[in-house]
Amino acid sequence: MRGRVGGQSQPDPGTPAGRGIVRGILVQLVVPAVIGTGTGACVAGASWLVEGQALRELALLPGALPALPSLVALLATLLIVRFVTRVDRPATAEVYIEVFHHREGRIALRELPGRVLAAAATVSGGGSQGLESPSALLGAALGQVFGDRLPRLGAYERRTWTVAGASAGIAAVFSSPAVGAMYSIEVPFRRDADLRRLVPAAVAAGAAYLTRAALVGPSHLVVLSGVPRLDAGFALACALVAVGCGGGAWLFARATDLLRGLGHSAGAVPRAAIGGAALAALAVLGHALAGRWITFGPGYVAADWLASGEHAPGLLAATLLVRTAGTLACVFGAGGGGVFTSLAVTGVFVGEIVTRALGRGESNFLPLLGGACFLAAGYRIPLAGMLLVAEASGNLTLTVIGMLAIGTGQVLMGEDSVSDAKRDTRGAEG
Repeated sequence: MRGRVGGQSQPDPGTPAGRGIVRGILVQLVVPAVIGTGTGACVAGASWLVEGQALRELALLPGALPALPSLVALLATLLIVRFVTRVDRPATAEVYIEVFHHREGRIALRELPGRVLAAAATVSGGGSQGLESPSALLGAALGQVFGDRLPRLGAYERRTWTVAGASAGIAAVFSSPAVGAMYSIEVPFRRDADLRRLVPAAVAAGAAYLTRAALVGPSHLVVLSGVPRLDAGFALACALVAVGCGGGAWLFARATDLLRGLGHSAGAVPRAAIGGAALAALAVLGHALAGRWITFGPGYVAADWLASGEHAPGLLAATLLVRTAGTLACVFGAGGGGVFTSLAVTGVFVGEIVTRALGRGESNFLPLLGGACFLAAGYRIPLAGMLLVAEASGNLTLTVIGMLAIGTGQVLMGEDSVSDAKRDTRGAEG
């Protein structure tokens, strides 16, 4: 039977069509919202504890004492990997992508506590990484658990919740529902996206962001202030940011490949010791240059320093190199965190350098553009980058400029990526 609402015939919930609508609401909306809420709460707690408390207390120590934990942060991470996680391959940043590309792939739940603890050890010890990878993995695992509890649904629906959970994790830790919505459906590929799962991914991302914002507040790298003058100088500045971020992301990807290879050749303990020593030295150097511990964590300390005043381009370039070198030291030393936010921070530095070099201080749009462009190029997630500009600017003209800049960055990036697990296009995933 069919009911009538407002003169329109409606499917009866007892008919096949009605059951299909109910099923769609459950799969696409209700469960993703629950997964997003749960993931947002977990990520909010972890971010508050590790980034908001541990790193803050570390930075308050006198003299050079804050740099000392960096000496052992990667060694502590190695101990956790060996005795808690008990597996080091694939890296935490690659687990979700590997699972996505295998129809029967599953997240090993017994590894999850160790992977989260390893990331916390790296970040809370002053490592130049963030909690993005374990956050995405935590959300994906929660989605997998929901799928296991509702076995009557098909494999496609159950895997949809894994995808939605990964989006929720990124939306919460990066404080961006737009980036989170696109992350899980775009990051597995070099030139494709699983748009079939966009709706549940977006719902989960939105719920996670709102939950994190309600519990501990959002944490944005750049909050747009001022309106840029739309003239030839601004066009030149945007072009320089696009080229700098695209080329910089390509160099970063090549450097990570080289350092990972060197690290495997060196052995686990030496690479952690060497990486920790480099990290501690860079922390001291960064503090000497900026007066703040800019190498600590995913990059919010560095971004706050950038926004604290006008800095000379030469000083900005030096701090950019120190901050990026800290992230690469963690890559070499097999740090447990991710480089997602760190890539965006590098782009923010590029945008700030162009801003100061060309005297475009009427607005901080260029740092925002740089963050989106570098992140999009490094991870090959152009749609996420474009949405980030739109979300943060709320301006149609600036959104179009962002699209052009991010497209340029993608071209300059070529076929490279910071992730080796990505595939070109969709294949046999479920």
